[in-house]
Amino acid sequence: MLNSSKPYSRERLHDIDRAKGLAILLVVFGHVVARQPPLGNEWYTAAKEAVYAFHMAFFMFLSGVVFFLRARPVSDFQAFATGVRKRFVRLMPAYFLFAGIVFAGKWGAQNFAHVDNPVTGWGGLLDIVLFPMQSVSAFLWYIYVLFLFSVCGLALLSITKGRVWPLVALGVALQFVPPVHFLGLGQFSKYFLFFALGGAAVALWESYARWVDRLWLLAMAGLIGVLAVGWDSSHGWMLAALLSIPALHGLCRREFVGGRGLAFVGAMSFSIYLMNTMAIGATKAVMLKFASWDGLNFVLLFFPMLMVAGVLLPILLKKYVFPKLGWLDRITS
Repeated sequence: MLNSSKPYSRERLHDIDRAKGLAILLVVFGHVVARQPPLGNEWYTAAKEAVYAFHMAFFMFLSGVVFFLRARPVSDFQAFATGVRKRFVRLMPAYFLFAGIVFAGKWGAQNFAHVDNPVTGWGGLLDIVLFPMQSVSAFLWYIYVLFLFSVCGLALLSITKGRVWPLVALGVALQFVPPVHFLGLGQFSKYFLFFALGGAAVALWESYARWVDRLWLLAMAGLIGVLAVGWDSSHGWMLAALLSIPALHGLCRREFVGGRGLAFVGAMSFSIYLMNTMAIGATKAVMLKFASWDGLNFVLLFFPMLMVAGVLLPILLKKYVFPKLGWLDRITS
């Protein structure tokens, strides 16, 4: 059961920020190549497949930690409706705004520049609302599904009077439900378990942290081993995803060179998530006008430039442009 009176230390929050920074870097890594990979760079394809086995599960776990740190059961429908409204205002305006920007940008640019996942018609606007994973802004699905998680999490937390284990049980049961594309429910059923495990970690934080500190190196070795032998394919991704939680969180609970920078990136993770794919796509479109991205060009030029663009451009916009545009600054914070 969540304890509303328990204080949470600043160290704990820094630790989560470092983990969020690592998670968003993995997201940007996966977005460098959206569709057709560059020739002669099979290493990237293999690395992306490995990262995709666990990185969103780890991201959802961290999202669960952040949500359950603050969430408390509500006693009546009005309080629940207020909580839902706050989460909607927190997440969905940014989702719809940036999805709309992507739709308009792709439609305007696809006739004279390379565009991944191009617009095929006005029906794409409906896909943004009803089928987020199949839309032209599919990369934004996390925000859409996170809103659904927060609504469901608040409802179940209230029904169970603060107990998180029924949510974990539901997450396990959802693993056996066939995926449904409508409203992103396929991603909901796939990742709700990890969101709920974030709540379980909050409820048992002292024990959880103690075991993570003891076992993170073993978990890291296990994660590397699972990925190396290819056990993460098909349903084996679950093992990699579960191992990633103590492995990566345990790493981020250490003090290391660059940790402060990683925490800063973590604090900016929402803005980076919203804009990294657009930054990568625009940078890639310009660069492809002057050079091929096949072979060594990808390793020496495109990959580092696209990684930097995917992280740095959203940060620059968030820090130096959006503060002058009140509402835009609020919805991207």
